[in-house]
Amino acid sequence: MEQKLKQYWQGKTVLITGASSGLGWALAEALAPFGVHLGLMSRREERLRELADRLKDSGSRFWIRACDVRDREAVTAAVQDFAEAAGRLDVVWANSGVGYESSMRHWEWEEVEAMLDTNLKGAIYTIKAALDIMVPQRSGTVIGIGSAASMRGLPLHGIYSVTKIGLAYFMESMAVELPYIQFTTIHPGYVDTPINQDNPNRFWLLQPPEAAQKMIRAVAKKKHVYIYPWQMMLLYRLVHALPAGLYVMLMRKMGRLALRGAGKKKK
Repeated sequence: MEQKLKQYWQGKTVLITGASSGLGWALAEALAPFGVHLGLMSRREERLRELADRLKDSGSRFWIRACDVRDREAVTAAVQDFAEAAGRLDVVWANSGVGYESSMRHWEWEEVEAMLDTNLKGAIYTIKAALDIMVPQRSGTVIGIGSAASMRGLPLHGIYSVTKIGLAYFMESMAVELPYIQFTTIHPGYVDTPINQDNPNRFWLLQPPEAAQKMIRAVAKKKHVYIYPWQMMLLYRLVHALPAGLYVMLMRKMGRLALRGAGKKKK
């Protein structure tokens, strides 16, 4: 597998959004040994420079842009600028995301709109800008970071679930339309990142470096959809297959436990 990883990733130009922490940071660290040209995007430029400095002896090159993925024009310009600087665009990793509770007991429009604008619209802005370059190239890889929360409409986190399943459906639609572009949707389970560290109910928890290795391997294998860890994949498939009536009944029975134990943030 190591040889396949090298064959796939060596020398590629890779743009990652949300690279200043969490999975984005771990992905940059995982890809740096392959001599890639990394485009790092985030709202926090100082963190991107810290990451680039940390990896400066890896053999990779780094391009940095402070950018909010909610700003469509800024995203389009950033993607185009990176492609021009790198000479082409091989891979885009739509990774930026935020998560909050959106139950009727805790509904904040600012948080709801932040999830819709970042997780769904921001990802679509990023992917569309990348495809404007990849389609004329007739090649490229688009990776969208979904979530295990997309398995069904989850109580307390309905908006988060909507953003992630919406991204997955968009990716699937594009994969049908553009067969010469690789589309890989990744649904992580719980990874120990800032977005979920206030949640006391994380299970099958992975550390970011392990998660990053799993993801770069899945992309190298050209998987259409990848869910990890394997326990979460089994749970995802099982829950997704439940009839709607049965799922609602089970979730209602579990609702009291969820309401007592739920935190404000969700991965």
